[in-house]
Amino acid sequence: MLLKSYNKEFFNNECMPSALSVQCFAHLEEDVGKAIPYLNAFLGGHSCIKNPPSVTFKVQGKLITIHSKKIAINALKDEDEATKILEWLKKEINSIWENRHSIKPS
Repeated sequence: MLLKSYNKEFFNNECMPSALSVQCFAHLEEDVGKAIPYLNAFLGGHSCIKNPPSVTFKVQGKLITIHSKKIAINALKDEDEATKILEWLKKEINSIWENRHSIKPS
C-alpha cells in the first residue's frame, strides 16, 4: 500500500469570498510522486507535470490535482464530498500502484 493516510485542510476560495463551495488540501503522510505517471496513464489526466510531479484531473466540474505530498480539490459542496473523493482517490492510487507493472506510465 503506497498511500496509507492523509490530513484534510478546508478553506474558502480567497478569490471569490462569496462562493458557496469549499476547497480542500489533503496533506499526504506518504510520498506518492512515483505513482503520478501511472495515475496519469490509467485515469487520463488533463495535465501532467514531470518536475515537480503532479497530475490534474477534471471531474464533474472539479479540478483535482495530485502532488507528491498533497491532493488539492476545488468546488466542493461540503467536507463529506471531499472525504468521499479522497477515499476514492486513495483506493485508486493504491490499486494503480499495485498494478503498475501492467500500465505504461505517461
